[in-house]
Amino acid sequence: MASKNWLEIAEAAEILGAHPSTLRRWADSGKVPCSRTLSGRRRFERSAIEHARTEMQLISAHPATEQIETRTLDFTRQHAKDLSSWQQGWFTRLSEEQMLIFRYSGQRLLGLLMQYISRNDNAETFLDEAKRIAKDYGKIFFKVGLSVSQTVETFLFFRRSILESVQATAGIGGHNDQDGLRIFLRTSDFFDALLVVTIESHAQMILPQ
Repeated sequence: MASKNWLEIAEAAEILGAHPSTLRRWADSGKVPCSRTLSGRRRFERSAIEHARTEMQLISAHPATEQIETRTLDFTRQHAKDLSSWQQGWFTRLSEEQMLIFRYSGQRLLGLLMQYISRNDNAETFLDEAKRIAKDYGKIFFKVGLSVSQTVETFLFFRRSILESVQATAGIGGHNDQDGLRIFLRTSDFFDALLVVTIESHAQMILPQ
């Protein structure tokens, strides 16, 4: 049995309302963090599982998140040829740990975005959490060798994919679609703020410590 702070896969799966095999797949993809014992058994920190459950509840409250994620992946695949050679290669230089951070935090960002654009009160709380993720992105971009300008270009590529996905999902059909326009503008504001934090974080890595 795991301790109070660490859970067996069956216990963690029950908290998340998922099948153990599903949780195993989430752990392998980085969606849910886990550790392994010396014998190779997965262990899940209770606080991480509780956090993952909260994130999943936030995402499930906004069905558009899944549509946006699907459209974003489609956009990235379709426009991958537009990336320059250095943009196509930097992702392969990520360590396994950095790769897991990108996969898990990308899903978290979509959940935080959905909360940010749907709330008038306490919206900054979700933006602040997203900024913490963006700060990590800046550090990772620096560590894999991207310059400031390359970091901006890479961020803008994925920002564009999100904006196009949001626009398509929101169904913006013209000037009369005020709600769709509001969602688009809120999303743009969200990622503008994240870009600033990403670049600031990258620049801090360049400065002498």
